[in-house]
Amino acid sequence: MAEIEAPAQTVHRVIDDIDAYPSFMPFMTECRLIKRESDSIITYQRLSPKICCDRDYTLRIRETSWAGANGLVYLNRWEPANELGPAEKKGVLRVKLCEGEWLLEPEDPTRTRATYTVYTNSGGAIPAFIANSASKIGIGRLFVALRKQVKDPKYNPSER
Repeated sequence: MAEIEAPAQTVHRVIDDIDAYPSFMPFMTECRLIKRESDSIITYQRLSPKICCDRDYTLRIRETSWAGANGLVYLNRWEPANELGPAEKKGVLRVKLCEGEWLLEPEDPTRTRATYTVYTNSGGAIPAFIANSASKIGIGRLFVALRKQVKDPKYNPSER
């Protein structure tokens, strides 16, 4: 969980901009929309962490929002949907377990409390303590990237 100096709607726009992920999300080398459904989107993502071979997965992301005490609250929740994405590729490890969510709660009109939760098994022969340590570093970098990206005027129409 971290505070982001931007309105919740702006942070939400950044998180929804999956086509831009390779340009700002840590270790993301490919991210594309596979399919848009009435209640979700299907997206393929490939990561290239420095400590191991590439990983990939296809996710189903469901998005909801509701009125909160300080404005609209956003929730993006995902689960594996590998059967709906591309076939496994040689040299890329397919992640079978990747569940999580982004919860964006407005603190006030200019600040958002962003909570990122993930439950995953990145696979391969990496010991759990190393994978967990790498995940902590990666999540820290994720928040740094998000804080930087929300400053891009394309995510805040009032600044264009």
